Amino acid sequence: MPGGRSYPQLGVLIVGMDPGIDHSRGHRVLDAAQAIGAQWIRIGFIWALANPQRDTYHFEEFDWIIGQSVARGLRILPVVMFTPTWASSHPQDLAPYRYPPTSQQVGSFASPLGTQGTGYDYLYRFAYFIASRYRDQIDHWELWNEPDMASSLKDGNGNGSSADEYARMLAYFARGIHDGSPNAQVVLGGLADQPQEPNCDPTYLKRILGDPVYPAGENFDVHNIHTNFRSPEDIQSQIRRNRDILNYNGLGGKDLWITETSYTPVSQFQILPGYQGGETGFNRYIQDVLTLELNSEAEVVFWASLHDAAPDTPEDDPYKYSGLYTYDLRIKEGGRIFRNLAQRARARTRNLFPLLFTK
Repeated sequence: MPGGRSYPQLGVLIVGMDPGIDHSRGHRVLDAAQAIGAQWIRIGFIWALANPQRDTYHFEEFDWIIGQSVARGLRILPVVMFTPTWASSHPQDLAPYRYPPTSQQVGSFASPLGTQGTGYDYLYRFAYFIASRYRDQIDHWELWNEPDMASSLKDGNGNGSSADEYARMLAYFARGIHDGSPNAQVVLGGLADQPQEPNCDPTYLKRILGDPVYPAGENFDVHNIHTNFRSPEDIQSQIRRNRDILNYNGLGGKDLWITETSYTPVSQFQILPGYQGGETGFNRYIQDVLTLELNSEAEVVFWASLHDAAPDTPEDDPYKYSGLYTYDLRIKEGGRIFRNLAQRARARTRNLFPLLFTK
């Protein structure tokens, strides 16, 4: 694998592992992740919650979540996203957190990137603070989720795409992370990479890599894609296409992670031939696709998600029942399949790198 280890690892996305989660449920959720052999968890690290006012920080609940995860031997990929209203380029919008930071002055802090007081400077400061605070517990940080989806990261300056703003965000974020924790790695925000989806920019990766001011290739260590609801053949093509783009831009040495792979046991949403029939098709998909991805060049692969969505989630959400556990944390057959694959991946690691398991 380019630039990385020669063995794969499995992780799970945990939705709802946020400040405010009941700690008794938090314990049970993390126990469930540990029980099925996940080596990584992917969780949200919400900028707007941790830094609600310019000089105000609330890390106590994040401290608890991270501490409990590390205590279970789980590695953590936090996804930093959602701009605080005070730093947003559209503070009056109903969803100011979905916009990039403002280029206007909101304070006096000057970042090492040559600007002073903008929302971007405060993104640098936030990245520096979290990387410093958790440097002994977290060594990878992701910026935003699916920024290539217009519904996830909105176009702040009205030029038709958020790619230029994301490239700038990535530059400030990466500098903050690396200044705060020199050995930490920055993971590109997981790209939905859905060319057929009208809400998705199919040229996003090329745009951010070719940005004339903040070329993104300088500011992330790990490339990152999502493969949700794709056939094995489509996933293989997707990986090749992304690698070709990286190679074309002289970035062939970057590792590749897949931070969301998902499907559904609900028949009406099972769009893939060969993966239909309710739970049977769902379980076959978990087996086939995770096996494929573990044998691809991907260094880490995450299933989305650990457990089903909350009961009040609308039934027309195709991801509502995509968990390896039910919402009340009863393991499904898909969870048992994941656990078997995780055990095999770990055994493969043990055989290749026995010193990693020597106390």
